[in-house]
Amino acid sequence: MFFRKKEIKWFLLFSSEEKAEENLPLNKAVLIEVDNIQLCIVRHEEGYFVTNNKCPHQGLPLNRGGFCENGKMICPFHRYEWDIKTGRETRKQENNMEVYPIKVDKNGISIGIEKKSGGFFSL
Repeated sequence: MFFRKKEIKWFLLFSSEEKAEENLPLNKAVLIEVDNIQLCIVRHEEGYFVTNNKCPHQGLPLNRGGFCENGKMICPFHRYEWDIKTGRETRKQENNMEVYPIKVDKNGISIGIEKKSGGFFSL
């Protein structure tokens, strides 16, 4: 059996929730770049959520008018919707989006990016 070791690397986005609130309008998609990856962060009533900035439907940028409504990320171009917690498309269930872990603690708000390791091993 083969396994790929998963390792999460954490990146600090904001030094505090106050800083995040100053920079992130409620329910609006905002572009951030972390580890050379363009992502989209949303401040929602239930917390902070991060997805890829590209719409899985046609690859268009969500930060150009994307918003969150009723817990769903809505693409500004074709109105496709995804659950911001799971990344699952809510209608056709065909094009799910990647979501990233967020950590809020005394150090601020951080995002976890899976660090790909090339190592496989056999048991």
